[in-house]
Amino acid sequence: MLRVFAPVVLLAVAVTTLLVSNRLAEDPPPAEPRGVAAAEVPVLSARRLPAVAASTPPPTAAPLEATLERDLTALAVHSPPRSCILVRQAGEELFAKDAEASLTPASLQKLATAQAGLSALGPDHVYRTSAIAEAVPENGVLGNDLYLVGGGDPLLATTDYAALLAPRGAVATPLDELAADLVSMGLTRVSGGVIAVEDRYDDAGAVASWPEAWVANGATGTLNAVALNQGYQTPEGIAATAGLLPEPAPSLRTAALFDDMLEARAVTIPERPGVSARDRDFSEYATLAAIESAPLREYLRFMLAESDNTTAELLLKEIGLAWSGTGSTLDGALAVLDLLAEEAGRPILVFPPADGSGLSPENELSCRQAADILEIGGADGLLASYLPVAGESGTLRNRFVDSTAAGRVRAKTGSLPGVAALAGFAAGSDGRPLTFAAILNGDDLAATTADAFFQQLLEILVAHPDPAGAPSAPSAVEEGG
Repeated sequence: MLRVFAPVVLLAVAVTTLLVSNRLAEDPPPAEPRGVAAAEVPVLSARRLPAVAASTPPPTAAPLEATLERDLTALAVHSPPRSCILVRQAGEELFAKDAEASLTPASLQKLATAQAGLSALGPDHVYRTSAIAEAVPENGVLGNDLYLVGGGDPLLATTDYAALLAPRGAVATPLDELAADLVSMGLTRVSGGVIAVEDRYDDAGAVASWPEAWVANGATGTLNAVALNQGYQTPEGIAATAGLLPEPAPSLRTAALFDDMLEARAVTIPERPGVSARDRDFSEYATLAAIESAPLREYLRFMLAESDNTTAELLLKEIGLAWSGTGSTLDGALAVLDLLAEEAGRPILVFPPADGSGLSPENELSCRQAADILEIGGADGLLASYLPVAGESGTLRNRFVDSTAAGRVRAKTGSLPGVAALAGFAAGSDGRPLTFAAILNGDDLAATTADAFFQQLLEILVAHPDPAGAPSAPSAVEEGG
């Protein structure tokens, strides 16, 4: 109701204060702000946002809640027909536009995967890759095959590939260290060969609902529990991870590279590398050595900040394994549905997600659901601490750099053809956090238009003062957790 005060007051100035009061009690709220749609101003011009652009307040300032709603309404009028916006503060809904609409979220889907991963596995969870054998070596000689058991580590890597990921904040697990450990224990000969064990997860190397072109072009590497280098083909001498293609035989490739790592340390291996048959019983085999990954918290930071698809998809399978005993995308998706409801104390998602990364066009998420996921941990929670910061880090490193939102917003991005999304936490002018979510869908949606829309949204939010006059709290974008 507050958003109609301004147009009514302008009309009432010509009469009396008493008439203003009576008129407010009688008039219904307008369907949308008068004059916004017809104004001859560019759609995303700052001139449409007087509360943000003006350096001085009007003679009679509108209530703070009305100012925020007015500015967001003016912005929302120019969003695509298929879009949603939601803003909350301290549990109070300050603005909503089609907040229940089910839209394609792109990588906002990773918020659900990450929160479910924290619930199912905990931030200290580690992935473990093991070298096992039927019997321990005698005098340095292993009398049979050496089995390399995949633990689902999304960042199991060669030394060179780990170095490529490091500038992006990834803490990879160098497989070379496992080879070094075996040699330091005295291994000099493997009488058989190096055999990869891939059956921690199912044998699906991709998600069925992904467009074929995305699979072929390397939107993720091949999903596999023992894959090296995120399941990508990584020929010697590569200088970047961009443009890599999926490895067609990831398990065999890992076995071959581990064979090479051992032979480089003078271990004799006469037989060719191979891949174990699925469902073989290794329960009585001896563990010779093992390496563990960095904690899951580091993986989630990389996954969310850099929007890494492979990490998200293998995490979803690990969630499924922990929840049901089966490491598949479907089991992981069903687990996400259940785990989020358990965390929130009520259902959040209506349907299980189609994947963990948001690549599938079959994913559906509303702005309300995205905000509900974020608010499980809140602005000071672990999930919030992993999000990129506007103008500073991750996928927001080069976005909103010259905006008033720079350094004051943590948010997950989402981008696919015809999809742009952003959801996270913004620090208001008094430092108190606002939770927000915005998803734009449209076949003709341009990235530049979406970026301009999001920049205005964020600038409105960070300019918003505390409507209740409560004491300032720590900024929503401080490091923590």
